[in-house]
Amino acid sequence: MNIIERNYFRLLRAGAYGSEEAIEPMSRWKWGQLLAIAHKLDMEALLGDGVKACANQFFVQIPTNVSEQWTEATLSAEHRHQAASADVATLLQQQASGQLRPILTGLWATQALYPTPAHHRTGQVSIYFPYTTQGNKADELARANDAEATSPNKHVLHYKWQGLSVEHRHQLLQLSNKLNNHTLKDIIEKEWLEGGTSHITIRGQRIETVAPTLAMLVALVEMVKSTLSNGISLWILTDIGMMLRQLGDRMDFVKIESWIERLHFNRMALLTAQLLTGLLGFSADEVPFVRQPLGKADIDALASSLLGTRGGTAARFSRYCLGESMMGALASLTRSIGNIEE
Repeated sequence: MNIIERNYFRLLRAGAYGSEEAIEPMSRWKWGQLLAIAHKLDMEALLGDGVKACANQFFVQIPTNVSEQWTEATLSAEHRHQAASADVATLLQQQASGQLRPILTGLWATQALYPTPAHHRTGQVSIYFPYTTQGNKADELARANDAEATSPNKHVLHYKWQGLSVEHRHQLLQLSNKLNNHTLKDIIEKEWLEGGTSHITIRGQRIETVAPTLAMLVALVEMVKSTLSNGISLWILTDIGMMLRQLGDRMDFVKIESWIERLHFNRMALLTAQLLTGLLGFSADEVPFVRQPLGKADIDALASSLLGTRGGTAARFSRYCLGESMMGALASLTRSIGNIEE
């Protein structure tokens, strides 16, 4: 890793997890480059927390113009989050009042775990409806609100509400590999009955979310899907780390290990563990869903891929989950052929 990359991960660890980090001295241009990467990844506010934590260090001398840009970006992120969180709370309150039982999942469920939730990214609101009748009614209301609502498949509806990008899920997760998808569906249905749910608070409202053990599986599967589509997501990785730190004592890691085995996600889980230990400051003992030796990963190359500083692509990670990668490629090819025929 170069100095910009090293300092980026130091500030990320300090901002997200409160770790003590020693920042290396950088030039005006390098500080500007670091902020540009943070902007591209929508992490200015979170790294700004890291800057505050390390502000008393002699080498944290950020040029005035960069500092002003950073402050402005952080305030902008806070304002966006404040407006979006109010809309999220209102939408979920309306759905709950209509006896629809919305279950919040994805990034909006995870942001509540951070020291400053407003410094998490805003983005698509993912809502899971575990019961078909309620899910169908929620879809009807969504289509009445947004005539341009779309369904990429029968299990998902995308629409706009008060400027929010919202997703209704009738299955909590889906995989391209049919056998794995069937296994995943069985796991979720059984755990849903046994594990119950959890709750977070958004704008003073109590919101129902997925319970910690199942939430970790959701995050790991989302990591697989994101990695095979667009490359490794640093946000999802950071969220997994935050879940381990904040919810780990409420997770059943024996279950999680067994699910990873059944879904053949061992190599992706190992890659996730290597990234957590190699880049985000976790010890091997803090990642209990991987028991095999971590081995040696090319951390420098992985760091560059996460930050997008050296053009990392999703294709290089397909070997970590061959079954899902091959079925995803086949599904994409089938869709392409269908579009040509139309």
